[in-house]
Amino acid sequence: MPWCKARAAGKIDGVLLGLHGACVAVGEDDADGALAQAVREIVGPNVPIVVTLDPHSNVSDRLAAAANAITAYRTHPHVDHFETASRAAGILKRAMDGEIKPQVHLARSWQMRGFDSTRTTPPDGPARRGQALARAMEAADPGVIEVSLQSGFVLADVWHVGPSVAVTGNGADPRFAALGAQLVRFCWEERNNDTVKMHTVAEALAAARAVPPGPGPVVVSDFGDAPGGGGYGDATAVLRAMLENPVPGAVFASIADPVAAEAARAAGVGADVALSLGGHVAPAHGGGPIEAVFRVLALSDGRFTHEGPYTPGQMGQFGPSALLERHGIQVIVTTWQRNILDLQQLRIFGINPTAPPLIAIKCMDAFRAAFAPIARAAIACESGGVSSRVHTSLTWTKVRRPVWPLDPDAVVEAAAGRV
Repeated sequence: MPWCKARAAGKIDGVLLGLHGACVAVGEDDADGALAQAVREIVGPNVPIVVTLDPHSNVSDRLAAAANAITAYRTHPHVDHFETASRAAGILKRAMDGEIKPQVHLARSWQMRGFDSTRTTPPDGPARRGQALARAMEAADPGVIEVSLQSGFVLADVWHVGPSVAVTGNGADPRFAALGAQLVRFCWEERNNDTVKMHTVAEALAAARAVPPGPGPVVVSDFGDAPGGGGYGDATAVLRAMLENPVPGAVFASIADPVAAEAARAAGVGADVALSLGGHVAPAHGGGPIEAVFRVLALSDGRFTHEGPYTPGQMGQFGPSALLERHGIQVIVTTWQRNILDLQQLRIFGINPTAPPLIAIKCMDAFRAAFAPIARAAIACESGGVSSRVHTSLTWTKVRRPVWPLDPDAVVEAAAGRV
């Protein structure tokens, strides 16, 4: 662990921590903050610590206090990992050389999500405009080292859930905090500007059928059971609807069901196998098992290498997996749940991603980096799974209140001192 390595390292000139920023552990709602604080206690107050984050992070006061600088990815889908690491390393070097004395000034909004979930694919969305404001602040004041925007990880039931702005300034001047407050106000004013229209499962599949014919697939993304957002990856609502009204040649990626994957592998390619597929973990959220006979089309060890642009070269793993078919629909069944965000995740099963008329995937927005260039259209749906964005369907016990969207806007405005 990082603090163990720090303790054993001897003299340390600087620390760069690559964190996510929304980690919750058993008994610790702020795992990232706890880790950074532990490192700070080991290295002492004078060693600079620079932290990189995913922009879907819930930044705590503890994390901000432990770090000298914070910088999150500026794209979503996240295709700037290298650039963010380089930026962080540059800040760290300047601090180690004594050129700057960075300090984090954190501002937080009374929201559970913001900045349009940091989506940068829409050219004029809140995330792009927020980033433009941040870059302008950096350009206008040499003392502003970094302005980092975080939209929050909305599905974490913790006090500090939600969007934040971390302004890293050269010192403790109040003007840095004022810049953060300005961007937080922008975040609040844009709270209802969601650039992705959410559909029910039925609406999404109907909309997909209505897209004019042409090259490339229509991609339907299931936000309700997205593994990258905490979904179990085995919700069946979308697949069940596809099987009830099939589009021949369509692909479903994927259902995480280790028992079904093993049964298909035991039966072998070409065999018909009766399965109770998916819906085992939380059937009340996204549908119970599908009892049906499927034909085994292909088997795979589940290993793939991302071709990008999201994390190119990174190894991935579904675990032992199978490609099944029923009513002309190809269904990828895996051992482990995974976001579908790379074309290689289909190709390892012999699927040409440009060929199917319809591809339904379990993912929120990250798929757009790879799939948008080949897709005729992309349609988002809400299946009712545990990564649902219908926040009132979940139980919240720790999030600070009042907070948007759980509470009326006027109540949140008053609590934040905006009225």
